[in-house]
Amino acid sequence: MRIVIIGAGIAGAYIANKLIQEDISLDIVLLSDEEYPSYDRIHLCRLVDDSDELDDIAIPLHPKIKLELNQKITTIDRQHKRILTETAMYGYDKLIIATGSLPVTLFNIKNISNATVFRSARDCKKIHEGVTGREVVIVGAGPIALELLETLNEMEAVKHITLLVRSKYLYSKDLSSDAIKTIENSYTEKGKVSISYEDEIVDKTVENSQITLIQTKKMKIENPFVVFGVGIRPNIDLFRDVLKSNKGLLTNNYMQTEDENIYAIGECAEVEAFNFIAGHVKACTLQADCAISHILNLERKEFKQETDVDMLKVGNFDLIEVRSPTFSSEYEKVLITSKKDNRIDEYFFNNDKLTRFIGINSNVDVGYLETLMDSGTKVDINYLYENRLVGERGRLVCSCEHVYQQDIVDIVKETGIASFSELAPFSQAGRVCGRCKLMVQDIIKASQELIDPNMVRKTPDEIQREKEIQAVQKRLDKFNALHPRNNLSAENLESALESLEIEKHKVNSWISMVTASMQLHPNFEEVVEKGIQTLNRVPIIWLELADCSGNSEAFIKSENPAIEDLIFDYISLDYHELLMSPSGDQSETVLEDIVKNQKGEYVLIVEGAVPLAMDGKYLRIGPNGTTGLELLRKTAKDAALVIAVGSCAFDGGVVAAYPNPTGAVGVAQALERDDVINISGCPTNPTNIVGTLLSYLMFEELPPLDSFNRPLWAYEGRIHDNCERRGHYELGEFVKEWGDEGAKKGYCLFEMGCKGPYTNANCPTMKFNGGTSWPVQAGHGCMGCVEAGFFDKFANERKYEKDVEDES
Repeated sequence: MRIVIIGAGIAGAYIANKLIQEDISLDIVLLSDEEYPSYDRIHLCRLVDDSDELDDIAIPLHPKIKLELNQKITTIDRQHKRILTETAMYGYDKLIIATGSLPVTLFNIKNISNATVFRSARDCKKIHEGVTGREVVIVGAGPIALELLETLNEMEAVKHITLLVRSKYLYSKDLSSDAIKTIENSYTEKGKVSISYEDEIVDKTVENSQITLIQTKKMKIENPFVVFGVGIRPNIDLFRDVLKSNKGLLTNNYMQTEDENIYAIGECAEVEAFNFIAGHVKACTLQADCAISHILNLERKEFKQETDVDMLKVGNFDLIEVRSPTFSSEYEKVLITSKKDNRIDEYFFNNDKLTRFIGINSNVDVGYLETLMDSGTKVDINYLYENRLVGERGRLVCSCEHVYQQDIVDIVKETGIASFSELAPFSQAGRVCGRCKLMVQDIIKASQELIDPNMVRKTPDEIQREKEIQAVQKRLDKFNALHPRNNLSAENLESALESLEIEKHKVNSWISMVTASMQLHPNFEEVVEKGIQTLNRVPIIWLELADCSGNSEAFIKSENPAIEDLIFDYISLDYHELLMSPSGDQSETVLEDIVKNQKGEYVLIVEGAVPLAMDGKYLRIGPNGTTGLELLRKTAKDAALVIAVGSCAFDGGVVAAYPNPTGAVGVAQALERDDVINISGCPTNPTNIVGTLLSYLMFEELPPLDSFNRPLWAYEGRIHDNCERRGHYELGEFVKEWGDEGAKKGYCLFEMGCKGPYTNANCPTMKFNGGTSWPVQAGHGCMGCVEAGFFDKFANERKYEKDVEDES
């Protein structure tokens, strides 16, 4: 596929690089009307004061991207899918328009040598060469004008600057007078800058392509150098006759224009559903991601307006703004100031919901404010005051990646990195929109003295692993501090192991096996052991519904005949009809106590199918004759986690086999919930149950799941691929009938109806009875008991032939 991108700015370069990352086979052409390769406009001030060369702010492009410079577009031929420039023609399969915006001027400056805008590298060169010996006049008071004002204010060649402000404010009309005064003082304290409010150019004198005099409402300025920073407009003049447009080129939520083969992103695009035009890099990159998902048929991403974060660092103040898409002029404002710290926090509310924040020299946690805006949570003003100094991570440095100053300092201390390039494996701060790159570099430089010269260098994976282990340890400590029903300790477990003559090395081997099976790094073995010692802190209800108790039997006889002693003495299996000591009314009292007093704390494990026919009357439990369905709903309502153990609990299993007179179904279907975790099998491997419990206990989240809500670490691998008889399959050596010579030699059981090629589970690697064996090793083919509908589909000794339903 050939993709042509018009515009080589931040948005164009970003989408070009991202497309190549997704599909290296793409043919991508990037067209630019400038003579310079792609560069980061955010750092144009560095070109004005000559502190950087153009190469220093260049945007790296993947070498496979073909960049064409000095290509001024003349025509887009939609019918033949081609673009004509003044010198060439380019055909395309997909076209992406990323032409950005054009700066606004108050009069035509095309042929005037001492008037310019501030938008390109060419403009920077003109400003740098033209300001010496002239009165610099900056028109406008928005972020672009203020950034340039700061740069010029620091240049020795500039003797005086006049800032013409048409209104009464700087940066935003919504700022308080205190904030405006703080900004103003930052610029004027050196005496080089004068700010003229409620003023504008009303006349000018032009001689020999130069402005010799400008007349404003309040003054005359001779020999000026004029820079316009009054705003921008979408750069779409060339495309208005070709594509549907309003202020920008109109697109759908995938950034597709009316032409299915043409997309528009960035400041030239207008998302029709919101009448939204991007004003920040974050929105531009989000739009690019949406377009890529649509062009390459990936998982579709629709563009949605998100909260914007903008930053302005000038002189002795830092300004940060967080703005929700729901912000409107009908707001109430709360102002929190500190003269001592020269800090001003301005909170804007609509119906008690925070919609905007502007902070000067603020240390508030900006990420938290974003969360408040995104969630639409009503805010208690007192809380904002009490937390006005929250922000132990320091000021927000990178709004794109939500990286704070202390985050970078910590990375430097942990890793010993010495440069911006070395930061890349650990953080993308400064690499998304690039606005904060210089700040990031400065923080890295200033933090060098904090590095321990004797430290051991660590990879990003090692550091991340250490953080995960610390988080797990913290969670285990939390469980140990809570109110366990069983007042047991790790020493009790050690004593139980000794009494059963289970040696420490066997326990360590088992822990290593569990750690590996959960696909965790060996470094996690220590916290896995602590997790096992903490299992008694988690209340567990084990329900038996319509089943044969096979999973309970497998669980209690997992490795040692006396392992049930460990369950009675250690693991907090508070309610299990088969295992618990109380019975009758006493057992029901235990259950009622857990459900009532430990809401949101207990784990519910369900074994067996749930009969639904006759309103569930096929299964009654306990002295009151409660139906299994009623008991399930009652216990599942406030459970922290629901785990369906075994094939019957998964989808009805054997109980639901044709013709299924009891109307048996699995737990998830009975509860009509999609968050039930399934550990299928007939029976399931006990280690898979323990591993799932440990995942919840250690990480407060579940491992990645497959489409049936089964842990991938246990159900991703195919039986056939890991079977010890696979070699015989490849050689065509099969058992033909039970007891034949092939059976004696351990040949493949496929001809005898083994369903291993159609079954996903970890039976060959995990095995049963302490890793002793599994059905195929013992001489019987796999029956696919972990798969949906296995009893009707797989539970026979015939070769399986896929039907039409399976193919679909």
